[in-house]
Amino acid sequence: MSLILIVEGSRDMAAAASEVLERAGHASIAATAAAEAISMCRESRPDLVLTEYHIQDGAGLELLEGLTRLTPAPPVFIVAGCGNEAAAARAAALGACGYAVKTGTYLRDLPAIVEKALDALALKRDALERETTKCRLQAQSELAGWLAHNFKNILAASIGSLNLIDLKNAEQDPARQAEYLADSRRSQESAVALLEQLIRMTEEGDGEIEQVVVSEVVDEAWEATRSKMLTSLQAGPAESFARDRDKIGRMPFLNATRRLPPQRMVRGELRSILEALLQNALEAVMETLEPRILVQGGLAAGGRLELIVRDNGRGMSAGVLRHAVEPLFSTKGEVGVGLSLTLVRALAIRRGGVLSIDSTPGAGTTVKMAFPA
Repeated sequence: MSLILIVEGSRDMAAAASEVLERAGHASIAATAAAEAISMCRESRPDLVLTEYHIQDGAGLELLEGLTRLTPAPPVFIVAGCGNEAAAARAAALGACGYAVKTGTYLRDLPAIVEKALDALALKRDALERETTKCRLQAQSELAGWLAHNFKNILAASIGSLNLIDLKNAEQDPARQAEYLADSRRSQESAVALLEQLIRMTEEGDGEIEQVVVSEVVDEAWEATRSKMLTSLQAGPAESFARDRDKIGRMPFLNATRRLPPQRMVRGELRSILEALLQNALEAVMETLEPRILVQGGLAAGGRLELIVRDNGRGMSAGVLRHAVEPLFSTKGEVGVGLSLTLVRALAIRRGGVLSIDSTPGAGTTVKMAFPA
């Protein structure tokens, strides 16, 4: 038995529809206004919202926009007194699971309409579960290979550096011994950093959803990214470090998300996503004569949050781009160096988001993410 929320402009029609659906074996509740319907969805979590196009305080499409902001958002089916192709197209764009025109046999046909909508939703859920299982198995296989490759190489490098230290040789330069020891330590620190990335990518903890000012998190992520980059560069030659430090200090960075209203998100996940993308962007522009990094944000149809991170760095070829999010593939031309884009994709998918990447060699990279309201 499914719970159906009926939203009608007329209480008489709502009562008649409820009676028909209950005779067909469904439970039902009814509302005549958008605010009332949204409140009922929060309290009762219906399996389907069946809304008339015209209701007391607006249109069914406006109700649909409001319902998409709920977590989780209920599936919505819209019915109208007459055909309207533009309204049907907009309903589909906003995420409606179906659209139908009322006819003289509407009440008689209503159980079949609802059953068809529920069957379609069940098939969609089953397909999503199968795809999720497939992705998890594939991810497990990829991560197993990633672990074997990366940690084998890192530990081999660390052990190799330690083996170069000959404590029985009194003539070995102490400065050279210290250098070998530092090399080993850096390899071990790399292992710790990779493990931290892996934990963030695979941990199941939901985190706390809160009202987040996106622009503040962007600023925090940028400062953290610059600090990490400077720390990693300190291990190199003093002259190149001084040059790169000055370049990073003057790096043009634009945070164009300040007009975004607060969003309900997990703050830590958003920061992890932004740090990973900004790290990639910063590395990509280090050899660019006039580097630029931009973070944009906006709200799309249905209240979806869109974030874009754009740089004018080295970019990626079509071949590299096809494999950019694979754990064992590096956009820097080496195998198994990091998990930045894989991490971003995993965190985005966890919250129902999508990730797209556009890149041109020598012209930069644009990463776009869209998250449900």
